[in-house]
Amino acid sequence: MNKPYLLILVIVWQFLSAFMALIGLLAIAIVFFPDAITSMEYSSLPGFIFGIGLAVLILLAFIIISVIAAVGLIRNQEWGRIMALVQAALCVSAPPLGTVAGILILVYLLRPDVQGYFKAVPPAEYAEYKEENIER
Repeated sequence: MNKPYLLILVIVWQFLSAFMALIGLLAIAIVFFPDAITSMEYSSLPGFIFGIGLAVLILLAFIIISVIAAVGLIRNQEWGRIMALVQAALCVSAPPLGTVAGILILVYLLRPDVQGYFKAVPPAEYAEYKEENIER
């Protein structure tokens, strides 16, 4: 069975959003860390480093979730769909593009036909599984 075209767009979005988060991570590393160590007063340095470290952890978590979701969707696994739902829910808080894409992905991945595509049946046997259940 061929992968639905909209699902391919969801996979592209997963990789694209992971890439953009990686660019943000690199920007933090290049711009903020050298300045934090050399030019800040010692009293504000721990708070600044904590804030930057927290941003780095959030971006790393987002990258990991996005890549895991994309791999799961490529392999037609239910856990990939669930991770894509989590990633889409996180994207809703990133206006304007993330909000629109997140809502569209949530609506698409929660449709019954898409959920049926990700049942715990190997892709090669999905057509037979679908025919057996339709006949009943």
